[in-house]
Amino acid sequence: MSFFIRGINKTPFPIDRTDYSINIELIIFLFDKGKNTKSISNLYKRLHDNALYPLVYINNNLFNNTIIFDPDLLRKKSSGASLPQMIGYVSIQSQNKNIEFNSDRTYFVDNSITKNLVNSLKKLNETIQTKGSDLKNELKVGTPSSLTGKSYPTEDVTSIRNKPASISIDRKKTIKFHIPSEQIDLNEYIYAVKDSSGNDINKNDVVTSIEGSVTNSRILEAIEEPCELRVVFRYEDSVTGLVSADVFLCFEKKISNISGSKEEKSLFTIQSASGYTVNTGTVSSIIYAIDKLYSLRERDGFLPLIACSIRSVFEISQDKLFRTHRFLFPTFKTKIFTPETNKEMKDKLLGNIIHIIFLVKKNPKLLTKIAERLDISYSTFTNSLNLDEFKSAVKYSHIGAHQSTKFLSKPKIEVCADTCGLFAVICDVLINMKKNDIIDLNATIVNEADLNNFFRI
Repeated sequence: MSFFIRGINKTPFPIDRTDYSINIELIIFLFDKGKNTKSISNLYKRLHDNALYPLVYINNNLFNNTIIFDPDLLRKKSSGASLPQMIGYVSIQSQNKNIEFNSDRTYFVDNSITKNLVNSLKKLNETIQTKGSDLKNELKVGTPSSLTGKSYPTEDVTSIRNKPASISIDRKKTIKFHIPSEQIDLNEYIYAVKDSSGNDINKNDVVTSIEGSVTNSRILEAIEEPCELRVVFRYEDSVTGLVSADVFLCFEKKISNISGSKEEKSLFTIQSASGYTVNTGTVSSIIYAIDKLYSLRERDGFLPLIACSIRSVFEISQDKLFRTHRFLFPTFKTKIFTPETNKEMKDKLLGNIIHIIFLVKKNPKLLTKIAERLDISYSTFTNSLNLDEFKSAVKYSHIGAHQSTKFLSKPKIEVCADTCGLFAVICDVLINMKKNDIIDLNATIVNEADLNNFFRI
């Protein structure tokens, strides 16, 4: 600590933490009779009593708190040892994720690091006021004139210790994105850059790298696959050397609930920006019941029942669609099937599911209509129509009904439910489309040759 009062008076103040730093610059007033705070900006005056106080910043963001560095801290102990008329700023820098705030950002969430930080600020406040009062009393002796005035270093002081250079990240910026993402300006994540002299540095002087590769462009291109990217910002200070900061950007699929009630968290999800409510009454009720059962702590014991219920969703959905739009699903001539096709289509439920998914995949206009209704991008929806995944889901649902349940597990049930949910909403959208609207799309039906070609070895 350096006290600038007709020279520099230094007082050591060690802090035993390395995960935060505190930088304080204060101006302390001693008002003579007839003088007051009118000439001081209202920015440094507390709302409830108009008293002076320093502003507190956390990572360069103003922290609306007048308590953690309270100028009145020593008033009750000893008025002679207090220097309450102070303004300036208290700047705290930390990348520790445990520094969190309450909902209105007026105080810290209580934990070990925030307790240590508040305690350090309190001790620092006490030391500044106590040491400052001692200096004030020393200067009073034999000094009839005012003690206050412009502060300046003495001539024998040649330099002041450099500050750490810093790169501050704007933690209010979004770090989670849905894929496919828009392009992202990485410069916007840099809140401020300062060199060891406290000067602002142009963001263009910062070197940016993505996953270890330096990029000349500050624009991150669109991301289409789920991933997490580490973006590192580096600046080489001429005095103190390298300083760096990083931010992790997460890119995820759009996941929304499928249920009879949008408010419920569902086991059945789709990659959509908005949820979908199934209108087929029985299917909606079964999904709701499965979600309730899966929410229980004892759900592992109900996995066979859940698998059977998922099978029911498959069966009811395809049956309702076949009965509603029979013209889309003519009966196949099985004699034309190859042995491979005949084997795959032998299971009637699986055969009908393959028939429906194949119909959607074969007709781009129909696929587009369904994707728009589900609020899913065309490419995402197309990629989700993997026939092998539908075959696996039907297989797992069969286990609950007919086979040994030792092969069932929570992850398998979740994957099965997602595939079943996608199938249910596809059927639901088609069921609620008018026949004439489907005809206008010139939908081409699936024939035996299509299936033979698909199942060809």
